[in-house]
Amino acid sequence: MLWLTARAVVRPLSSPRLLNCLSMPHCHTPRNFGSETEVVIALGSNLGNRVQNLTEALRLLEGARVKVLGHSCLYESAPVHLEDQPFFLNAAVLAKTSLSPTVLLDLVKSIELDLGRDLSNNAMRWGPRPVDLDIIFYGSKRVHTERLAIPHERWHIRDFVKAPLANLAGLQCCEGTDVQSMLAEASRLWQEEGGEALIGSRQLRRVMPFGNELLEFGKCTKVMGILNVTPDSFSDGGLFNTVDLALAQARCMVEEGADMIDIGGQSTRPRADRVPAEQEVERVVPIIKALREEPKLQNILISIDTFYGEVAKEGVRAGAHIVNDVSAGKLDRTMFRQVAELNVPYVMMHMRGNPQTMQQEENTTYRDICKEVGEELQCSVEAAMSTGVLGWNVILDPGIGFSKTHAGNVQLIRGLKRIWHEGLSGTCQQMPRLLGVSRKGFIGTITEKKDARQRDVASAAAAVACVAGGADIIRAHNAGFTRDAAIMADAIYRKK
Repeated sequence: MLWLTARAVVRPLSSPRLLNCLSMPHCHTPRNFGSETEVVIALGSNLGNRVQNLTEALRLLEGARVKVLGHSCLYESAPVHLEDQPFFLNAAVLAKTSLSPTVLLDLVKSIELDLGRDLSNNAMRWGPRPVDLDIIFYGSKRVHTERLAIPHERWHIRDFVKAPLANLAGLQCCEGTDVQSMLAEASRLWQEEGGEALIGSRQLRRVMPFGNELLEFGKCTKVMGILNVTPDSFSDGGLFNTVDLALAQARCMVEEGADMIDIGGQSTRPRADRVPAEQEVERVVPIIKALREEPKLQNILISIDTFYGEVAKEGVRAGAHIVNDVSAGKLDRTMFRQVAELNVPYVMMHMRGNPQTMQQEENTTYRDICKEVGEELQCSVEAAMSTGVLGWNVILDPGIGFSKTHAGNVQLIRGLKRIWHEGLSGTCQQMPRLLGVSRKGFIGTITEKKDARQRDVASAAAAVACVAGGADIIRAHNAGFTRDAAIMADAIYRKK
């Protein structure tokens, strides 16, 4: 199902409807500057650019003193009641606001009108709409008036609402809130009815926006080809640092089965010298533009591998679809803001320290590596979401080879499922997972191959173990070997 690429539209809160709704006369305390209350709001759309509609609705909410704390994943669902209409995209957010329930209702209805929804008496009750916003919970408050019912009267009978609510129930930012018990009840109902077993059918599937389409993970492993345009990367430095060489390598990887190309202009091998953002832009932007103009690569997703917010911005402007950040926002405080504004998929990798310090003992020591890596990723993701990064845009990478010993890398791969189920919770458990094991040093140690380019067979074997542990995307230098390995791993480990 195709849709136009959604770029963030930062728009001031200027609509008269949106401004006026904050000072309605029926509110006893206009603008209600009292204490803040946690609320849960469900979002849906089935007309126009559905992803952009949801994104814009959230931005308008945030512009009216509704602070979003966390997001669910994104779900596509078949329409109910009136079946002859497009499929819906659905999500939910946990937020806090000082607005009263009535003023909040006025706000969400104003946003619906501003984004083109027909709220007149002539509109079909169950008909298509650009955006649909529902207040599901407002703290522990119960409201029953002619205009408003809280909790929402039908939340418990709709799978496309319960699935997002179950995501929110496991977020750390939910703990200790007034809505925690109600979200826990939603999660319990969802699990009793089947939970994850209900995801993946025509009626309800979990999706992520990539370029011009929505991708569903869990059925087929994707291969991300590595294209380093650097002079000093550990296995291919200097081999592809011109436009012609990079194009030739990209074509080769796509012919071998790569679904994505990850372009890096800075080596992140241990103790590598840091390149300034300006130099990184000079290296990667011409390559990205050339790939986007290459007829044979029009359907390939392009990722920009950087920890600089400025490079991410310039890379996406040049045509990249994905930002791949080895630091999960820790090495550049502008990264979260940039990714939020770019509104593209964002790979968040686990790493302690930086490439110069990550292999020091204090950064490679863990009590329980699988659980701690998951917990630290969870903290990074929730920080990103509170800064505006959409939860349904996040991909997780446990960071094989980064701030881990050789033995730690093996333990991490062996215990991948423990990361997802013990270290992570809520929305983070359901996010797509990327693993990069290709030609890493621990593979050289185990196989006794000093030349990194001789590690491709062993890397493919490690990729199979990663798929068995739940990986959705494998990042690889040799796309052909990895594609074949992923096909076999899918046949053995993926549910049909």
